[in-house]
Amino acid sequence: MSETIIPAIQMTAVVAMAKNRIIGDGRGLLWHLRDDLKRVKALTMGCPLIMGRKTWDSIGRPLPGRASIVMTRDPDWVAEGAYRVADISAAITASIDWINANEGAKLNIILFGGGEIYRQGLDYCTRIELTVVDLLPDGGTEPAYFPDFNMADWHQTIEADMPADAESPAFQYQTLTRPVAPRPLTTA
Repeated sequence: MSETIIPAIQMTAVVAMAKNRIIGDGRGLLWHLRDDLKRVKALTMGCPLIMGRKTWDSIGRPLPGRASIVMTRDPDWVAEGAYRVADISAAITASIDWINANEGAKLNIILFGGGEIYRQGLDYCTRIELTVVDLLPDGGTEPAYFPDFNMADWHQTIEADMPADAESPAFQYQTLTRPVAPRPLTTA
């Protein structure tokens, strides 16, 4: 009798941040990096995306081929193409349900922002796909930050250094992997 191995679902944070950890200003993207947008699409296609309502608002629509799991405290919030949840536990449950219901879905939940969503979900992540932008923006009146974390808990690989050009600042792709198991993706 052979044993069936069921691959585990993992969580990955996908984020672009400035050198000062700023990820947004509460309204939209602070930079436009065409190559990074292509990378994000490749990393997230076929996955559920856990995001906050402000991140949803900045995108303005569901992204094709992915589920938009939107965390909000507003029980009346509704948007076409989005799954509303109240907390990270419900977001994980909705993400796992979506993966199980969609043939061809990747076994990867994407933590997609903003700052509070990253703060609540980072302990569940096995990987961080990080774009570090060579800027120091102030973040405006509603700055969003990627949470501070202990780099000693992660193995860092520099994937690529992208030089500045006429359209964008310099930036770097990094993959951070957690050498020990993260908090388990259990559902209540």
